[in-house]
Amino acid sequence: MKHDTPPTFTPLLSRAQVERLTGLSTTSLYRAMRRGDFPEPLRVSERSVRWRTDEIESWIEERPRAAGIVGEAA
Repeated sequence: MKHDTPPTFTPLLSRAQVERLTGLSTTSLYRAMRRGDFPEPLRVSERSVRWRTDEIESWIEERPRAAGIVGEAA
């Protein structure tokens, strides 16, 4: 008997959640998307979009480290 693995689902994030996770404003998010530098959201209804958690996490991990920040005056 063959046992198929059930599909896994990636949680979806609202714009506000994406802003909190990335530290980006709404304007910065949409500007980055226009440049092709940020994941495009999924349309979940006529007036609602959501981002895949795995895509946002990957985008965060791909960001370069800020060199020279440690030891600088605030």
